[in-house]
Amino acid sequence: MEGLQCNQNRLEDLVERIVADPALLTAAILGHACQEGRHALGLKKLAIKLGGARFDSYAPETLLRGEETEAYFQDLDQFCDEAFADRLPEERAKLAYGYVTWLVERRALDVYGIYKKALGESEIARKLGSLLAEETKHLADVEALLQAADPGFSARSKEFEAVESSLYQTFIDALTKELSQSSQVAAAVAT
Repeated sequence: MEGLQCNQNRLEDLVERIVADPALLTAAILGHACQEGRHALGLKKLAIKLGGARFDSYAPETLLRGEETEAYFQDLDQFCDEAFADRLPEERAKLAYGYVTWLVERRALDVYGIYKKALGESEIARKLGSLLAEETKHLADVEALLQAADPGFSARSKEFEAVESSLYQTFIDALTKELSQSSQVAAAVAT
């Protein structure tokens, strides 16, 4: 019984800290999260359709460079957050979220565009077309908000793009290495 009360007190403390967090969950942020969740579900369903039931999870063995992917997002988020360390917490959170979203949306449009082109006229390419349209609109909305909220957007965006590009290159290097090793293993096994 004592352990149960201890856990209850810890939960109450955690909820109080969460409620006191100055980061605001706006309708726009919630809408974007829902949109991205819908995109993730659609892409997951395609992975299952193409690769089978083993892709029904995010288990490490079903991911390509999962650790590097997580590092990309975490490092990008940390960089953007630290760039606004001199701002009040609410403004800092809003700008960091905005820039991370803007950078990731730009990258997603690039990656999905390349993927769509490689898929030709397939069903998957058509589905990616609607996803690309939504992402393009969202990118424009986020960029407009950043330009209004950050007078230094023009210069800062270039600096942030360079950091994101470097982080992305690290991911691509790791992915290239893994795919090269997989190809070498497959070739060795086939001989």
